[in-house]
Amino acid sequence: MRPSDRLGFGVSPTGVHNDGCFLAVFNVEMFRPVAKFKGEVAEFARYLKDTKPAKGSKGVFYPGELEHLTESERAQNGIAVEPKTWNRFVDIATEYGIAERLKLERTN
Repeated sequence: MRPSDRLGFGVSPTGVHNDGCFLAVFNVEMFRPVAKFKGEVAEFARYLKDTKPAKGSKGVFYPGELEHLTESERAQNGIAVEPKTWNRFVDIATEYGIAERLKLERTN
């Protein structure tokens, strides 16, 4: 079997990425009422948030919370793009004749 024929994790010493993924989807109703499940998840999230953070930590976060906070912040304030990359975007938009319509300008 070649390394590319299997999925695993990490990077082998040869530089081959073994980036596997497992996804499971469950019909919650088969196990318990959805409303009860949602209540249990909310209770667990409160439990996590009430946990004292480790020294130097910004807090205790449940899975997906940091991503949600980042998405919210970026939706409100935009995404920081370093000048070299931004200027390349502007150059491409200029080549396609849309930079002016999009009000894009090069930065220093």
